[in-house]
Amino acid sequence: MTTKDALIIRISSQITQEQEYGKTLEEGKCRLARTKYWVPLPIILLLVWTVICILHDIDPVDVLMMWIVASLFIYMFYFFLMMIPSLGSGTSTPLTDANTHIRIREFLRLANLLKTFRKNKVTFIEIFWNAFLINAKPLAKGFTIIYCIDVICAVILYAEEMIDLHLLLIIILQIVVILAFYAKIVRANPDAPGFFVPRTITSETPGTEAAKFKIWLYISTAAMFTGLLIVGAMLFPGLTLNQYLEFISILPTEYPIILLLTLLTQAVIIRYYQGVESHRLMTALNTRHIAVLRDDLLPRVRAGNEEQMNDLRREFLLLRMNKLVVQEFFKRFPVYAILPNFLLIADPTAREVLDSTGDEKSIRDLL
Repeated sequence: MTTKDALIIRISSQITQEQEYGKTLEEGKCRLARTKYWVPLPIILLLVWTVICILHDIDPVDVLMMWIVASLFIYMFYFFLMMIPSLGSGTSTPLTDANTHIRIREFLRLANLLKTFRKNKVTFIEIFWNAFLINAKPLAKGFTIIYCIDVICAVILYAEEMIDLHLLLIIILQIVVILAFYAKIVRANPDAPGFFVPRTITSETPGTEAAKFKIWLYISTAAMFTGLLIVGAMLFPGLTLNQYLEFISILPTEYPIILLLTLLTQAVIIRYYQGVESHRLMTALNTRHIAVLRDDLLPRVRAGNEEQMNDLRREFLLLRMNKLVVQEFFKRFPVYAILPNFLLIADPTAREVLDSTGDEKSIRDLL
């Protein structure tokens, strides 16, 4: 069997896999419809327990305090929810095939892998970055709802003199940074430059040293601002939480049921909107993948000669590098995502293709 014939078979098999994932997405519409009826349940439980607590002389503003505490906890730890395997459903998409043990053994041969990463480092950075952007976009709506409620709670707490102006400003600033971070993610398009730098930098080298300096000063300033935004959104919530707890002199364990129900309510809200938005995103991505494989790559492979096969195999490998997956609990709360399938490059054939073709991109292409 020639390289061309083998590639045609693999592309056809990949198209079939993508179509199967498309069927899972179609089934997901019904599961999302069932899921929305579960969203009010923790909200009702929280409201009922809050009323009971108020009747037992607990100050209502304590519940608002717990909402802010829970929102900072959920922001820091929600990611780990995605690491739980699908439960009670048959939709779990395996990341690897039956030869996983062989791939892992090859993966541990670091010398070969480091060579491949070194020759394709910008491509691999782009794969990671695109996966991060695509998976983060569906979180924006849920977190926006949670943190808009946070602002209302903080203002009420300040009006009731439960927190001072300094802490109010810290909370609001933290929320602004988080929402600005997600606003930037929502605007960014995977596979297109412009996240770290607001406009595309021309690939042509400027003629003078002064022009070069201006461009790289612009790049450095924009990238530094974006970097601060990322750090502020990812690392500062823990510091804000510490300051908040110290100021109000209350530990979350003082009201464990309120905190637990608040965490559950926020997690359910975020999870539901993540499912809806990720379904929309993955449907578009799946449609695009199938179109590229069936209508673009496959015809070019059939019409190509043996000399072109290495470049076409590289294109195919990079399309397979992001694995479409689904996670859900008992046919409820489905979330659709992509994960970088770097065990793929443990395949000696894949490494050979990537090493021989090399990386034609530069860091500037990612800006």
